[in-house]
This record gives sequence, C-alpha cells and structure tokens, in this order.
Amino acid sequence: MLILSFWCNFKVIHATFLRFLYLQIRISPKMKNKIILILITIFLFSCDKDESEAELLGSWRMVARLSDPGDGSGVFTAVASDQIITFNNDGTIISNGSLCDIFENTLESTSGTYSAEDMFFITEDCGLQDFEYQFEIDGQFLTYFVICIEACGVRYQKI
Repeated sequence: MLILSFWCNFKVIHATFLRFLYLQIRISPKMKNKIILILITIFLFSCDKDESEAELLGSWRMVARLSDPGDGSGVFTAVASDQIITFNNDGTIISNGSLCDIFENTLESTSGTYSAEDMFFITEDCGLQDFEYQFEIDGQFLTYFVICIEACGVRYQKI
C-alpha cells in the first residue's frame, strides 16, 4: 500500500514540480512558499480513493451482529458464522448468505454493486430497489446496518 501510495504521489509531484520549474520565472518567495504548501497537500491526499478501495476489496467473514431490544441497550455480540461477503474489482459484491438481514445463515446467496468512494452497496435481492446500505470500515472490521424495527447491524472481519 505504502509503495503504491508513494508511486501515485510521486507521479503527481513530479509533473507538478516540472510545471513549477517552468513557471519559476519571477516568482516571489511568498508565492514559492504557497506553491510548496500546495504541493505538499497534493502529496498527502492524491491517492486516497485507491487506498480505500484496496482496503475494501476482498473477502470478509461475519463475526458479530447487533439486535437491539428496542430500548437502545443493544450491543454487538459475537457469532460463529460461515457467511462471507466479497467485494470485487468490478464494483460487484457477492455473499453466500443474505445481505438483507442480521442472521448468519448461508442458505441463500445475494449480490449487488458497491461504491468504495461513497461507502455503500445496493442489492435488489432485498426487495428494496436502489436502497443504499451504508457501511464503514474501522481497521479490520466492516459494519453496516439493515432495515428493521429496532437497530440491527452486522460486523464482518477481513479474511
């Protein structure tokens, strides 16, 4: 990841630096400082999308679920599950279980599409056309919430 990020950043900085040298004719020291600050900013943020997508790609196993009793006291509890979701390079997501609920069964498979940049997936297998299931990644865990009367969610761990 670090090498990929460095290479992406290097290409951007190299091209920008060449433009800077080309335009260096009669640039004041204050302007040079501003340009350097801009270059540093570009260096730090140039490949974020690729990194977040690379972090997301691959397979995840269900490890916990949240089922709130209706009073806000619900917490994620560990589950032993063979349910796996996979985020593919082509923008598709597949699962050997249901993406629509919090149960760890693998009796039905589901699929859909996802956006790594906007952190959501869509599946028509749940009967909700164009509904965006928002997810978040925190380290090695991916969490999303499903539609139910109380708070219901599932947590997966990268495998």
